[in-house]
Amino acid sequence: MAKSMNRQPSRTGAILRAALLLLALASCAPRPNASALVPVARPEGADVVRVYVATTRAPLAPPSIGFSSKPSLAVSYRYYDISVPTTPSNREVSWNDGTPDPKRDYLVVGTGALDRRAFLAETGRAVAQSPASEVTVFVHGFNYRFAEALLRVAQYSKEAGMPSPPILFSWPSKGHPLEYVADRQEAVLSRDALADLIVDLDPLHGRTLLASHSMGSWLTMEALRTLALRGEDRVVKNAEVVLIAPDIDVLVFREQLSALPDLDTPISVMVSQDDRALRLSSRLASKRRRLGAVDVENPVGLERALESQVRLVDISTLPAATAMLHDRGRELARLYQTLRKDGSTIESVTVAGAYVLDSLGNGLIDVGASLTGN
Repeated sequence: MAKSMNRQPSRTGAILRAALLLLALASCAPRPNASALVPVARPEGADVVRVYVATTRAPLAPPSIGFSSKPSLAVSYRYYDISVPTTPSNREVSWNDGTPDPKRDYLVVGTGALDRRAFLAETGRAVAQSPASEVTVFVHGFNYRFAEALLRVAQYSKEAGMPSPPILFSWPSKGHPLEYVADRQEAVLSRDALADLIVDLDPLHGRTLLASHSMGSWLTMEALRTLALRGEDRVVKNAEVVLIAPDIDVLVFREQLSALPDLDTPISVMVSQDDRALRLSSRLASKRRRLGAVDVENPVGLERALESQVRLVDISTLPAATAMLHDRGRELARLYQTLRKDGSTIESVTVAGAYVLDSLGNGLIDVGASLTGN
């Protein structure tokens, strides 16, 4: 009897511990912190991207000019001018570590605090002066420090050839791979702030493009659901939504969608079945598949995508930078400009359904047509 009371570690527990260790090891490379945001002299001939920031993170104490992992009840606004390297060494972001190199590093060359009125006035002028009548808002995912989210948005904006300055909505992620539950709670606390930002931006611009990654996609959908429940249907319909590797329970996503009005443009969902981070997320939560790991060739999934005004795009042909296979959005940003020039950009696909980005990244293959015989 006593022997039967000895509990051996379960196989599931061992798998989870191993997966968490893998996730931690995948994140242990050097990461930028507040020191990477110290402004330096603008290099001669620098290619500078201005990134506007709206954040629910608490500001760091002066003289630091960044934001912490702690939440704030008030939204802070700021801009950063970032010099983009002329010859980046790889797909990772390099930064100023005390010896700034404009050929290799992303460098902050200017910054300033804004209040809400100045933030909206500046972003409005910036979009009015750009060829496109839209504003792009990026929402980062789980395990992001503020500095790396900021520099990554500068990279994405440059590589995607975005015509207007991007806006980063940064929520207080703890920036640690073992703080999944804590990050989830901080995302919950930030959904009203993101919803308010979407409303603020809407009357100033033609359209709002919402691009989000991982847990940030859950936050984006919650913000849109909040707006729909407030009766802000026009604002919701005016948003173009791209969810990259979304960490959302598939049933939760269906509930979020059910609250939204009929959309003029389907929600784009970038998926990869081999995403290990989403596989781990599923084990830590409901055990159900995450939205970012669905199979686009599953007829049931296709039927639901068509019913729900969603276009599923399998991007598993793109290379990933880490072993977790959760960061293909970086390569997607690089290809975006090429796709747009070829007239094959993702948003040109205006109907719901299932698609695969071909192995060369040249365009989208309509999986739905082959499955339905159309």
